Amino acid sequence: MKLVVTGSLGNISAPLTQELLQQGHTVTVISSKPDKRRAIEALGAAAAIGTIEDVRFLTATFNGADAVYCMLPPFNYFDPAIDVMVEARKLTTAYAEAIRQSGVKRVIHLSSVGAHLAEGNGVLAFHHLAERILRELPADVSITHMRPVGFYTNLFSYMDMIRGEGLLGRFLTLRYSGLLAAITGKTGVIAANFGAEDKTPWVSPRDIAAAVAEELTTPFAGRNVRYVASDELTCNQVASILGQAIGKPYLQWALMSDKQMQSGLEMFKVPKARAVGIVEMNAAIHSGLIDEDYYRHRPVLGKVKLADFAPEFAAVYHKR
Repeated sequence: MKLVVTGSLGNISAPLTQELLQQGHTVTVISSKPDKRRAIEALGAAAAIGTIEDVRFLTATFNGADAVYCMLPPFNYFDPAIDVMVEARKLTTAYAEAIRQSGVKRVIHLSSVGAHLAEGNGVLAFHHLAERILRELPADVSITHMRPVGFYTNLFSYMDMIRGEGLLGRFLTLRYSGLLAAITGKTGVIAANFGAEDKTPWVSPRDIAAAVAEELTTPFAGRNVRYVASDELTCNQVASILGQAIGKPYLQWALMSDKQMQSGLEMFKVPKARAVGIVEMNAAIHSGLIDEDYYRHRPVLGKVKLADFAPEFAAVYHKR
């Protein structure tokens, strides 16, 4: 099969490309960075260098493809100049137009858990918008919306907090680990307005890649949604596994109030409106709203458990 992968050689697209090539498919990888060409070609794939905003480029790259994998790039939530909904609409509309013009009939779209909600999902709202735009494509275009749960790699963002570094990290260390712990050096806490005994599903990018590869290469007609998850744990279990891996077995995941979370994010220089969206998303995780549809359509869990990811987390944690 002739397949197109977006996302350059990111956490999902790199293992996805390798898997597809091992299966004997012809793969073209789209990247906006010319310096990625050599690495892409070294895998045995063709490199298409351009931006997904460019409909003409996308159309030319999609021409003749049996199936395409479409994802939106990560947005920088610290940049107040970015309107995530506007960007998501623009990029998804470009995908849709290129799909129409190229005649591609099979699309795998990377969405997210929480995309079933039109509101109440905070910063995940753009995924609902993207799904809606793609569903407006002609009925003969088969689409699978992949809805992975929280990525293991998202846990990297808590590293400074665990170390007690930065304004937010020091505040949380004193607030949740206690003054004595801070003085003795036994610092370590993860805190958010979801946590403690909240049960949360998590996923490895490698398991997402495996699921996307299956969808790209399996005949299908129509429209469907597929959830992807690797493990289901309470936040305290997550903290315990990561804590053991980094040498902080006392690591805990504290539950903050929405107000405390909002204040902490603003202290961390997240734009106020963006912080509101993050707080709303986390509150919906805490209430179970984000994961309600996931549990109605619970998938078979993937192979990579959090315990498998923990050494990778520890390696990055100790490297900094």
